[in-house]
Amino acid sequence: MSRDRTRIIAVGGGWVTNNRHLPAVLRSGLFEVLGVVSDSRERAEMTARKFGLSRFGNALDFTGWQKEAEAVVIGTTPQSHFDLAAYALQAGRHVLTEKPMTVTSEQAQRLCRMAEETGRVLAVVHNFQFSRAAERLKRRLADGRLGAVRTVYGIQLCNEKRKVPSWCDRLPLGLFYDEAPHFYYLLRWLGGPEIRLRHASVLPWDGRQTPRAVSARYCGTTGIPLYLHINFDCAITEWHLIVITDHATVDLDIWRDIYTELPDDGSHLPWQIVRTSLCGALHHFAGVVTGALRYASGRHLYGNDQIVRRFCRAIHGEHALDGMSARDGLAVVELMHELISSADRDRDCRENADPAHQ
Repeated sequence: MSRDRTRIIAVGGGWVTNNRHLPAVLRSGLFEVLGVVSDSRERAEMTARKFGLSRFGNALDFTGWQKEAEAVVIGTTPQSHFDLAAYALQAGRHVLTEKPMTVTSEQAQRLCRMAEETGRVLAVVHNFQFSRAAERLKRRLADGRLGAVRTVYGIQLCNEKRKVPSWCDRLPLGLFYDEAPHFYYLLRWLGGPEIRLRHASVLPWDGRQTPRAVSARYCGTTGIPLYLHINFDCAITEWHLIVITDHATVDLDIWRDIYTELPDDGSHLPWQIVRTSLCGALHHFAGVVTGALRYASGRHLYGNDQIVRRFCRAIHGEHALDGMSARDGLAVVELMHELISSADRDRDCRENADPAHQ
């Protein structure tokens, strides 16, 4: 195998390693995957076999076959990100880690310092900002046809029947801490790097670590309002980024990777209402068809393909980590902890309901 490929180890044998990291790394052609490491030797072996890799282990130690590694991609639980990334950086390896970068701001700050002191690349998988839908929005904003961004809404609805890993219950605000990073880096992309919290509220949920709902209002660097609403008690799972611009309203269907652009509907006359419906339906179903084809061919990677390419370019000295650098990872962690520490804890609305209507 060509030695100009970066030699990398996949750390983790779970869902994200099997369905995102390794498919993206292998399809890129930029890396030589040396093997898989997981704290479960069985998972490491199963993952290695799945991708035709002969080497695997249950500890990251950079001995034996691991000595050749120049980089690692970490797909383990968030609680283990700091220890693994710190060990790899101190051993002189480049690191690409799944979000969130760490579970505390102090850990994230320490990793940033380690990367700077060792001269190694530390990057975070902030992937949806590089998805096909997001790239299309970037092009539309760049050519001026949408005008300026006026408001952004990040909306997540989550069906509680989703299969969620048990380790989420040990995170700050549970599932929020694992999934909200996606919305924070998307809001920073459109609202500017220095978004400011104006108000936040958390609705607790029967003593669970994950709340029933989280709402927050931010102000972007340029003054535009940014809103985040996450509801974990729904009968459907949907993730959307709605972008209000001068001339259109854009919906990024995050999980399906679909771009929908609705034109200015003017006076809201019947023909304009029908046009909005047709635009929405056509964009959505066209996205479903193309997405299904990409999924069937193993190319539906939600921006992870761009993540690994940018990581490789950064290793070779290019400035390629905008939105996914160690400092970006730190900013996301700090934003989440700011909300956790300052949000109002609302009483469940049902406590205030008239008993006759309960």
